[in-house]
Amino acid sequence: MKDEVIYGINPVLEALRAGRQGLNKIILAERKEGGPIRLLRRLAREKGIPVQFSPKEALDRLAGTGHHQGVLGFTAASFYSTWEDFLNRVRSAQGKAIVLVLDSIEDPQNLGSLIRTAESCGVQGVILPKDRAAGITPAVVKASAGAVAHLPIIRVTNLANTLGDLKKEGFWIVGADSRAEKSLYDLKFDMNVGLVIGSEGKGVRPLLLKKCDYTVSIPMRGKVSSLNAAIAGAVILFEILRQQLAGGTSC
Repeated sequence: MKDEVIYGINPVLEALRAGRQGLNKIILAERKEGGPIRLLRRLAREKGIPVQFSPKEALDRLAGTGHHQGVLGFTAASFYSTWEDFLNRVRSAQGKAIVLVLDSIEDPQNLGSLIRTAESCGVQGVILPKDRAAGITPAVVKASAGAVAHLPIIRVTNLANTLGDLKKEGFWIVGADSRAEKSLYDLKFDMNVGLVIGSEGKGVRPLLLKKCDYTVSIPMRGKVSSLNAAIAGAVILFEILRQQLAGGTSC
């Protein structure tokens, strides 16, 4: 398997801490120093992962970008989890589970931000379609601040069928839709939630909206009629988390 590359201080540190992706080696830019670098080298030494030094220009070529902060990590493991591993995590979850389903998110920054928010909210997994959507690239890993290393990411061929599978596992499917009459704050999230966030331009596709048990909108007062996918997802995820921490009570 071809090695995957992770770049940036935080993504490599999180990969070292999580251990899910099995780093094979780390390359640092020559004369790269500082507290985070010392921590990174210590963790690598404890795990027996070799650390090499190369000129910054070499890191630029390997990463395909100059925005690597002088740190590259290489792993032969896939960024993706299996459906079986994901189900095991869901079934062993304490309390109500949350799964984030992303429909045709194409912008790597939005995808990375959504994964970062999902991990901070204790989401059990993120589900992506294989086609017409961004995958887990080094840019996405960096945008997630390394959250990819801690959160199962599953790619599926058919999101509609996957929503049906989630329902069989006891999930209620909630779609974010700016046209929905029900406000986000009018729904009680005292249940296992499969949250569907749609693409930046078109939102959740009609076929998937029909599969949702509920659709909710975010109340807004300004003249702009919608939020981008990453911000909308963050608003809804933190409301779900707030309610579940409070015992499922509504506003």
